[in-house]
Amino acid sequence: MKKQHLIAVVAITLMGFTRPDSGDIVVNLTEIESTKGEIVFMLFAEEEGFPREPSKAFKKGVITDFNTTASYTFANVPYGVYAISVFQDKDRDGEIKSNFIGMPKEPVGASNMTKMGKPSFKKCSFQHNNGKKELNMRFILN
Repeated sequence: MKKQHLIAVVAITLMGFTRPDSGDIVVNLTEIESTKGEIVFMLFAEEEGFPREPSKAFKKGVITDFNTTASYTFANVPYGVYAISVFQDKDRDGEIKSNFIGMPKEPVGASNMTKMGKPSFKKCSFQHNNGKKELNMRFILN
């Protein structure tokens, strides 16, 4: 009985020293010009579908209540390499509207992007490897 108790105490103690293999990614979006529609946050774990295809995102979140700022938390994300894209779906159809040459007609943004240009997974990717990763973003095209 004492041996089982000791094993339980040691196991519980060791669990406190093990590093978790997942954490949260918090995305803070600023400089939002319009409160129309909803904002779609997409977390991609690979290049396929990035940045425009919500169905290929590893995780997706939508918020409808926002003003000039918005925040979304991707909870319990396994550690690894990711890229984030966001868009304001003003007509709530689930798609990024584009003009005839492919330029977005709705506000869009991507992690690590600070100016216009075509986002690639490689350019927008970041390492998530501790309990909480926080990213500050803004729309590149409003």
